[in-house]
Amino acid sequence: MGNRQDFDVVVIGGGHAGCEAFAAARRIGAKAAIVTPAIAGIGVQPCNPAVGGPGKGHLVREIVALGGLMGRVTDRTGIQFRTLNRRKGPAVRATRVQTDSAAYAAEMQRALSEVAAPGAVIEDEAVEIEFAIGDRGRRVTGVWLARRGFVEAKAVVITAGTFLRGMLFVGDSREPGGRRGAPPSIALAESLERAGLPFIRLKTGTCPRLDGSTIDTAQLDRQAGDEPPPFFDPGTRGFSLPQRVCHVTYTGDAAHDVIRANLGRSALYGGAITGIGPRYCPSIETKIARFPDRERHQIFLEPEDREGRVIYPAGLSTSLPEDAQVAMVHAIPGLERARIVRYGYAVEYDAIQPTCLTPTLEVDGISGLFLAGQILGTSGYEEAAMLGLVAGANAALALRGDRPLSFSRDRAYAGVMIDDLTGRGVDEPYRMFTSRAEHRLLLREDNAGARLVGEGERTGLLSADRARDIRARIAAVDAARERLRGAVVAPSAEALAALAALGVGAIKKPTSLGDLARRDGVRLEDLRALAPWLAELEPEAIAGLEVDLKYEGYVRRQEALASKLAAMDEIALPPDIDYAALPGLRAEAIEKLSGIRPATLGQASRIPGITPAVVEILHVWCKRAEKIPLNPPSAKGEV
Repeated sequence: MGNRQDFDVVVIGGGHAGCEAFAAARRIGAKAAIVTPAIAGIGVQPCNPAVGGPGKGHLVREIVALGGLMGRVTDRTGIQFRTLNRRKGPAVRATRVQTDSAAYAAEMQRALSEVAAPGAVIEDEAVEIEFAIGDRGRRVTGVWLARRGFVEAKAVVITAGTFLRGMLFVGDSREPGGRRGAPPSIALAESLERAGLPFIRLKTGTCPRLDGSTIDTAQLDRQAGDEPPPFFDPGTRGFSLPQRVCHVTYTGDAAHDVIRANLGRSALYGGAITGIGPRYCPSIETKIARFPDRERHQIFLEPEDREGRVIYPAGLSTSLPEDAQVAMVHAIPGLERARIVRYGYAVEYDAIQPTCLTPTLEVDGISGLFLAGQILGTSGYEEAAMLGLVAGANAALALRGDRPLSFSRDRAYAGVMIDDLTGRGVDEPYRMFTSRAEHRLLLREDNAGARLVGEGERTGLLSADRARDIRARIAAVDAARERLRGAVVAPSAEALAALAALGVGAIKKPTSLGDLARRDGVRLEDLRALAPWLAELEPEAIAGLEVDLKYEGYVRRQEALASKLAAMDEIALPPDIDYAALPGLRAEAIEKLSGIRPATLGQASRIPGITPAVVEILHVWCKRAEKIPLNPPSAKGEV
């Protein structure tokens, strides 16, 4: 037993969710600690050493806008920066960065050390959450650690990732673990089970790692990064790591034959794994079994370090036995002599069905217990990091009696994700996509700061300096927008010649530069000769300004629709509704509503299978419920 300690907030887990939760609680001013079995494991990227992509990159931008760590750490350790979907609409353009995995972990550990008080980073295993019974039900009182004994806490944030009763699989072999080289968390899982939390069993996996010096890249397509690099944090200035290229190859008949011949030896298809895997990031075995007519599957060869010593073959996640993995890899062009330095494996683990949480990520009925990350059935670093930030912030805000950090679906991808998780639950690992957002034109990467700076300031997540920088950028864009609207070009011979030289069509009447920028095929960059002051703006500011001008009408329509939908989220559904007593509801709707117990009419409308007719029945009930007591015993079954 160690010395007795007490904290406001104790975060369990050193992954991306745990790091953001701890840092958020500290920024808000809470006395916080983070507990992890191995300090060296803080910030480790156990799967692909990359951050971002459609939906995911949007989340990282939001983390940056709220003062979080992930975007800044990624910018400092990136070895390839790219903007995806450049040829598509602005809503789905997204930043993706390949990182040096060792540098990333070291930088995350350094960032945590800057906000941690002495003794706040505890290397130990959490084995039991302790509760007390009060007037309002259970509340957290602390955590029992394997070596240090009891640590008092007013709030606990659990970010156990894939460690709850985790099991690793390679072919027919298995070993306990949350990831390679790290043991599972058994006692904590049993503690949460005794607390009555609803468990689900999920599965994920990772690819074999390859020796970069044994890959024949001469026959492969190169994929270079963007220049200049697109950073996550608009305040990032330069980077120090050398940039790397990626390469692209494909599976073919030879590799597919190896996989088919060994499907029965795969942990997934051999019956060893019962957990549900990610539909949108399947193993290579699943791709071959599910799409037997597909001639090839794309494989991205992505470096894990700045020297390119270790390569991650993205798209080749597998639980095949080791000999089959070797044969499969050698059947892929460019990898004929590739040496595997670490075999791929599958992970099966326990998660908590997130419908047991409130939108603040606190367990319903247990005051002070918050959950975040893959323990909630999500898949990916970015989703975990944002959930950690929200849970850590809300744990600290609750203790100081402040309004929680929350977002509507039209304000942030974080709001979309949390509403999906707590309002619908998961039946497979949840991954963020831009298609999940109904108002994605409002939720672009370039306007994350403008959307969230207010909440960052209110909660204390943003420092005064960072908030000032964000507001300065917003003001610069606003001023430029008004200047473009006010700058009028007359159809003089000189002006027409200048427009023609820029490739801009002729005008017949005085036209503002803002109207010219709205024209199809006209870029704001093209108008610099007529508005040289545009050079004063940062490239991202110009891009955001261009979107604002070109899509102004669409944005206004989405804002109007969002306002209508938001009205339904203002209509609360009391938690004690007896849905079975409401006339007109079918058994399926009663089952869904009773299981999820949505907090608002808007949340109910987003549950799969809940029709507009069901929403209208609930709306009518809410109107009547304002005039009569909720579920009076004498009126049960009557509405």
